[in-house]
Amino acid sequence: MDTAIQSLRDGFKQVLAEQHDAWRQVLDGLSAEALNWSPGPEMNSLAVLVTHSLGAEEFLIATAVGEAVQRDREAEFRAEAPDATTLLRLIDESSARTAELLDRVTAEDLSAIRQPAGDRLNRRHPGIWWLLHAVEHSREHLGQALLTRQLYESRS
Repeated sequence: MDTAIQSLRDGFKQVLAEQHDAWRQVLDGLSAEALNWSPGPEMNSLAVLVTHSLGAEEFLIATAVGEAVQRDREAEFRAEAPDATTLLRLIDESSARTAELLDRVTAEDLSAIRQPAGDRLNRRHPGIWWLLHAVEHSREHLGQALLTRQLYESRS
């Protein structure tokens, strides 16, 4: 069973590393103006999408292993970035923290029902759900970020 759990950990780390690399590509070469630009009302900038995605990713993975992380979700949606380097550093720091969390995943965590304190949606799911949701949530926002960059670059 140890080999299976290690393979699962490694697989999640690889998928998230690939997604983090895709985030880096989205941010590549962009100015502060581009990073903080929003396509319209009730739409998020790249700075917000990166900040929120990483915050959610850590929250969801920590929940899977029965841990809590400090998070200000509302502040994530007000994020601004002075430059791409700041967001790239955020990605690197978050990557290290999520890898450490994934190293702690056990077989018991996968089936243990987790309900994080203060969850705004009052969710209650097994650990594997929280891990899978971390990947899908990040990928969803990555798609939004790709489109946001295209919209920024195509404005007249």
